[in-house]
Amino acid sequence: MHFAPLIVIGLPILTLIAVGLLGSTRRIRWWGAILVSLVLTPVGGLIAAILSGPQRQRRKAPPRLERP
Repeated sequence: MHFAPLIVIGLPILTLIAVGLLGSTRRIRWWGAILVSLVLTPVGGLIAAILSGPQRQRRKAPPRLERP
């Protein structure tokens, strides 16, 4: 059995998923990381995801006080 087609097709897909997972925790988000990886190759997507910085923390709304 030849593993070349599996490696040629499977490895880029796995790297896209890995970059997408990294991007999901960054400002670039999942789809942004995937799209950049498709355009610039997975290495470019990885660099873009790392340079995008961490997600900003969302402020939680103060709890509402119930009035009787």
